[in-house]
Amino acid sequence: MAQYDEIIKHLLDRFAEEFARLAFKTADVEVIAKLDTEQQTIKVHRNDMTFRVRLQNEEAILHVEAQTYDSTDKPMPFRVLAYASTLMLRYEIPVYSMVLYLAPNSGRKDPGGYHFGNDTYGLHHKYQVIRLADLEGETFLEIAPVGLLPFIPLMKPPTGTDPEVWLRRCIERTQAAPVDNQTRGTLFLALSTFGSLVYNPNVFQKYISEAMMQESPFYQLIIQRGIERGIEQGAREVSIENILSALTIRFPHSDIEPVRPALETILSRDRLDDLHRVAIQAPNFEAFLQMLNA
Repeated sequence: MAQYDEIIKHLLDRFAEEFARLAFKTADVEVIAKLDTEQQTIKVHRNDMTFRVRLQNEEAILHVEAQTYDSTDKPMPFRVLAYASTLMLRYEIPVYSMVLYLAPNSGRKDPGGYHFGNDTYGLHHKYQVIRLADLEGETFLEIAPVGLLPFIPLMKPPTGTDPEVWLRRCIERTQAAPVDNQTRGTLFLALSTFGSLVYNPNVFQKYISEAMMQESPFYQLIIQRGIERGIEQGAREVSIENILSALTIRFPHSDIEPVRPALETILSRDRLDDLHRVAIQAPNFEAFLQMLNA
């Protein structure tokens, strides 16, 4: 769900204090400033956000990572440890990390830390793991923290409550939130987007109109990116068909069809354009296969 990263980061930034209270499980925390780490040498992931906070008269850094699904590139404990270590080295104050998992089955195997060695040699690092699916939604709906409203449908509904009834309650509470129309549009857009991880996407059309979401400044951005992805995907498909057509015409006795799956794994248009030229100029089919597998 990379196309919605901006919404997540916007909510984390706009309602930083509410997420800080969620991370530390206390209202006795104040967000002092957002740290613009993307302009520095720290490598961030799409949904990393860092804030300088005051916690029990101590200044520290809160690092929040929002994860839709489990980490696939590197184990989450390694990612969090590397990031926290870099922040601590730069700012020389304590760093507290929270990983917020959105999808129902994500984060189950996240140990919330990394350690090795013993009392003499080694390392022990812990961070907060919060799975929305484990939180009691009714508790959060009662206090209705605005920044968390889009995420409450991902939490546990009250026992015995029909899922659609629960979703409607979340939507009604969002409608009543004391915010401007643009913010409410963003809340509805985020709610319908993240809620689709749990509910049938079609159910949101019954309660959230397109006009309501259009108030969000992110709405047109998402629509435009969807169009761009469609155009890019269409261009890739045309390039693949052009390559296959050239191979079929030039090497009619070769088995062309197995080439298609290999071409479909190639995301780079430049690479496909190069292979199209090879398909036109290669002396034989084997020479094309060599370039394809190079």
